[in-house]
Amino acid sequence: MNSLVDALSSGTAPWWAVPVSMAVGVLLGVFAVRRGRPAPAAAPTAPDPQVRSIYVRFLAATDRAHNAVVDVDSDVLAAADLVHAVESEDPQLRALARAIVELDELVNELRILAPAPVVDSAITFFGFVTDSTIDGVQDCDEFRIRYTDHKSALVDAIRDSHGQHRLTGKGR
Repeated sequence: MNSLVDALSSGTAPWWAVPVSMAVGVLLGVFAVRRGRPAPAAAPTAPDPQVRSIYVRFLAATDRAHNAVVDVDSDVLAAADLVHAVESEDPQLRALARAIVELDELVNELRILAPAPVVDSAITFFGFVTDSTIDGVQDCDEFRIRYTDHKSALVDAIRDSHGQHRLTGKGR
């Protein structure tokens, strides 16, 4: 093997074949490992301050409606009209009516600004609260349990939409 022609025409592999095959092997190995792994989770994002404010106001309004529904007599609710209840002499009925009006406004804002799962949960929660005001509350314990379930579902949807872990246990 005194000449380049002799080296290239001989039965042995060229000198560069070993490093090239090693590099190809490493690249194939890296590709195979990455392909088998799930994509990295997106970093949690903080909600837009305006949307966060709507979330907080919505939760506060549902809490006010919850407290007022429990305090207002079922017969008063059955006879009440939302338009007249907003200016009612009864402070609990007035607070309930104002909370429902505010919830309606906030749901509309969420429809425009919030992700679809949050909107769906908020609409379901709003429907539950308004249905409770129409029907009245016969069993306060059952109402509180269902209220807490709807509230937790909304908070979970909000946290999920921002890549945050759901609350568990007493934090719910």
